[in-house]
Amino acid sequence: MFTLPQRKDKAPISIEYDEFKSIVLLGANGSGKTRLSVWLEKNIQNVHRISAQKSLTMPKEIRPTTIDKALEEFLYGTTNDNKEWLRNIGKRNGRWGNNPATFLLNDFEKLLTLLHTEEYEASVEFKDSYEDGKETKKPKTKLDIIQNIWESVLPHRKLRKRAGTIEVSPVDKTDDIYNASEMSDGERLVFYFIGEVVCAPENSIIIIDEPENHLHTSIIKKLWDSIEMVRKDCKLVFLTHDIDFAITRNNSKIIWIKSYEGNEVWDYDVIGDEDNIPSEAYLEIIGSRNPILFIEGDKSSIDYHLYQYLFKEYTIVPIGSCEKVIETTKAFNDLSHFHNLTAKGIIDRDRRTEEEIQTYAEKQIFIPQVAEVENLFIVEEVVKAVATILRKDSEKVFHEVKNSVIKLFEKELEKQAYQYATYSIRKKTIQQLDIKHNNFEEFNINFKNFFEQNSNETIYKVIYELFNQYLKEEDYNNIIKVFNFKGLIPQSRVAEKCGLNNKNYMNFIKDVLKESSSEGEVLRAGMEKYISLIER
Repeated sequence: MFTLPQRKDKAPISIEYDEFKSIVLLGANGSGKTRLSVWLEKNIQNVHRISAQKSLTMPKEIRPTTIDKALEEFLYGTTNDNKEWLRNIGKRNGRWGNNPATFLLNDFEKLLTLLHTEEYEASVEFKDSYEDGKETKKPKTKLDIIQNIWESVLPHRKLRKRAGTIEVSPVDKTDDIYNASEMSDGERLVFYFIGEVVCAPENSIIIIDEPENHLHTSIIKKLWDSIEMVRKDCKLVFLTHDIDFAITRNNSKIIWIKSYEGNEVWDYDVIGDEDNIPSEAYLEIIGSRNPILFIEGDKSSIDYHLYQYLFKEYTIVPIGSCEKVIETTKAFNDLSHFHNLTAKGIIDRDRRTEEEIQTYAEKQIFIPQVAEVENLFIVEEVVKAVATILRKDSEKVFHEVKNSVIKLFEKELEKQAYQYATYSIRKKTIQQLDIKHNNFEEFNINFKNFFEQNSNETIYKVIYELFNQYLKEEDYNNIIKVFNFKGLIPQSRVAEKCGLNNKNYMNFIKDVLKESSSEGEVLRAGMEKYISLIER
């Protein structure tokens, strides 16, 4: 049982942590995570804590000592025959300098002394047990374990164990050897983290403050996955403000640390799966005090790169599919009593009717007045603004772009009407199937009546005539509202007319939107006209 301290206005939480590989204490800087880790070390037995404030100065060489002395120095920072004193007083004085929350942990030399001492004793024991002609099992030391993980995480380097020292060389230049003390900060930190966890006592709770700090994102997951694998007997507790790191911990219990209230009381909550919100989104959101905007796609999508500049007052969270945006926005707003934040969503138009769009808006889910997000880059206001910035004739540029889009829409008219009609028919059919009936006969009658009253030909004809009307009236805004065509930007030749290529055109707009300039404001206003986050 893992019991947390007193909670603000609520009972403390206890966790059956045997069900989880690790526990993540997630909170913003200043929320009291380190104080909580000190409390855990003080109130729970067999805890080994690695602070965020630590020296990574690695000695060039060390001298082995006795194994008992090396272990006590490593765990407590000092030695004493009185083991009870060591655990209760010596550790606070020796390891933490009487200031466990802020003291600079400086135990790299003690770690290496313990590792080399164990290596020396294992070698002596192996030598003494060796008998000529008799098979003797080679021991696997803690340095062996560290070497295996370190080299797997940093495959471009190789460690070499020597008496009282460790050397390093590039894998492809084995003669280019240097002392491990000359490793980069990241390489030394990887060694340090592995060594600290490997050398912790059996079945202990190991607390790691800022496990991601100073490490490249490409190696963090592999590093901690490997460390967890070799210490299955221990429970790792991570303290972090990094949401991306928290997400990498599979089968972990995540605890949101909101604030330290004083007198060993914290405001915190457990994030549970039952909340029906994807963990990545939830973890990103809870660190924010801004309203949330859920969108489709991921962080590489056009939606994300555009909306983060259009709606700067929101925390933008890409959530995947349209269905997931709808589901998550609803679930998040249903839990407003838990986080005191508001959420909205944006989904693609996808040929939805105005009635559907209004229904979604009432649920705080909004839909642009363009068929696809790419069409926002060719709305009249944006085309004219870009042309003006690039010293082109804005009226002429837009007129030519408009003509290109209209001609393309005329060419694609039948296909666009067909796609829109089939979508509408499929939607109406699904809605009819979802209606509850008392028996099959009732279902069959209603279904037949539905098809008699909803002629596919009529639906197509109505849509075709509407689209054709847009063409006759050269109704540009309505055309880009219904025109689903991925190649519309290059086909419109808008980039060329502005003196750019297609890729540079979109990047240019995003770069201007980033700026706090009058041009950026004009572009933002032009796009926001077509995507309001206020219920109409």
